[in-house]
Amino acid sequence: MIKINEIVENILYSEEEALYSLSQKFMNLSAYAKRIRKEVERQTKKSVKSTSIVVALSRIQKQMKKVHPLIQDIKINNITAKSPLSEIVFEKTPTTINKYSQLYEKVKTTSDDFLTITLSTSEITIICSDRIKQSILNHFKETPIMIEAGLASIGISIDPKYYPMPNITYSLIRRIATKKIPLAETITTHAEIIFVFHQKDLSEILSLFQTQ
Repeated sequence: MIKINEIVENILYSEEEALYSLSQKFMNLSAYAKRIRKEVERQTKKSVKSTSIVVALSRIQKQMKKVHPLIQDIKINNITAKSPLSEIVFEKTPTTINKYSQLYEKVKTTSDDFLTITLSTSEITIICSDRIKQSILNHFKETPIMIEAGLASIGISIDPKYYPMPNITYSLIRRIATKKIPLAETITTHAEIIFVFHQKDLSEILSLFQTQ
């Protein structure tokens, strides 16, 4: 049987604002208990008193430190910016897949270039430095579904110890989300998280991560 405490915790963790409010100890426990009471009863399939939910919330609150429970404290080792970049999207067909497999041989890159390729179920998405953009277009010899120019990226290098930890990308991307800056792409590796966005937002995004 699922305990009330477990259900309340699951509901709470599905509502970020409520979770943060509880962790900072300014939540009205009684009011929140009344709001989620019907959902708790639905999941437990029995009548539940609001006071029981308040007790569960109090227990969860005591287990929390006064920090945002979904955000990790991440030490950034280095930040690398790349621009100008472009995004090129091709339809995924036998011809374009064949061209993709030859790309690294036909298009010469340097250590200063940016090149990442994503094969989805129906598309091939390429984000590259503008220096090699035309070479890529010449290589594929296909009309792209989309070309978006004027992009930039920042690569955030972090300790590999963060790799198995939850909410690492979320903790970083949340800073950008609070500024309502649209992202073209998010790329993660073992020790780096890369955000791609419009070049006009480069200085603002850099400032979000340079001031920790």
